[in-house]
Amino acid sequence: MSAINLLREVLKASEKAANIARVCRQNPILFSLLVQEKSKDESNTRFAHDFKTLADCLIQEMIKHDIGKQFPELRDNIRGEENAKFTNTAGESIIVSVTDDPGNTTKALEKILNGDKVSAAALVDEVYREVEIDFESLELPTDSIPLDNDWSQLGIWIDPIDGTAEYIKGEEKLTKYSNIVSSGLKCCTVLIGVYETCKGTPILGVINQPFAEKISNQEEFREEYRSKIFWGLSVGDLKFNNIASQGTDARIAILSPSEQSKYVEFIRNQLKYDVVYSSGAGYKILKIATGEAELFLLSKGTTYKWDTCAPQAILRSMNGDLFDLQDTLINKSVKKISYHDHKVTRNIGGLIAYQNIDKLREFLKL
Repeated sequence: MSAINLLREVLKASEKAANIARVCRQNPILFSLLVQEKSKDESNTRFAHDFKTLADCLIQEMIKHDIGKQFPELRDNIRGEENAKFTNTAGESIIVSVTDDPGNTTKALEKILNGDKVSAAALVDEVYREVEIDFESLELPTDSIPLDNDWSQLGIWIDPIDGTAEYIKGEEKLTKYSNIVSSGLKCCTVLIGVYETCKGTPILGVINQPFAEKISNQEEFREEYRSKIFWGLSVGDLKFNNIASQGTDARIAILSPSEQSKYVEFIRNQLKYDVVYSSGAGYKILKIATGEAELFLLSKGTTYKWDTCAPQAILRSMNGDLFDLQDTLINKSVKKISYHDHKVTRNIGGLIAYQNIDKLREFLKL
């Protein structure tokens, strides 16, 4: 069992996901058909209205299919945020599925898109396209890295598009730091995290930013986007990632815009951080991994295992980690977020993330 083989497949799946996200958003007419509100049982309590898109559902099912095909023993342990049921404008509910037969996927998408064969075909092309990735530029380890577990002892959490609201709105707002955005497409990430089911420990994470870099298409007179991909791998004492630290002299804490004022004031006045607000849990934790911010804190239990598994794996590959905030505050211990039970999906105690664990100890003293 090679960790590098699994990493390669996860990277490929993330880039295919990014392509689907871009194709879905590229056509305004198609995009207007794709968005629907989640049911009460599915929605995040933080939002008055929580939306999912066909892109979310299609990406999730594609990743399940592609990784499950390569690693059949792992297939039943691949889980994601979205319910695969999508309802078209006629009120007909259709299950979005990706199988070895593109024809089945095409039929389902045509129903969802009210018979729009052209749009359905465009999406199916992306789902079954063989993506090319420059693995050399992603700095993958050259040596084989054996895994301690059988494939059946691993699980995967997927967030097909973390930051769906930003994906829908697409309205970019900047912070005073040019490398951290407050909202917009750059906050959107595809998150794929692999964990050990027996220990509940994340060991491999990929974060793909589908809209990281804007490029100009001169021939078609439109702007397009290119991905930026981050990965981290921890197997025993072996740690690998492709992240070049972008440390800053400023002490930056990155928070949710809805963070409680008592925490904001403590972080500003006691810890002496400069506070910036941003959207997307994956994006915010990524900024901790890259060193562009030092502290991420979320006091509310509004994130889920699919939000945190991939970024936590990356943090762990850099000797950082993600912790349960309330347990840390009450017991003065450092309880790491874990993934033992796939039925317990919510990080109910909130989160605190550091890349430098010594900084966490300073936090605890205060």
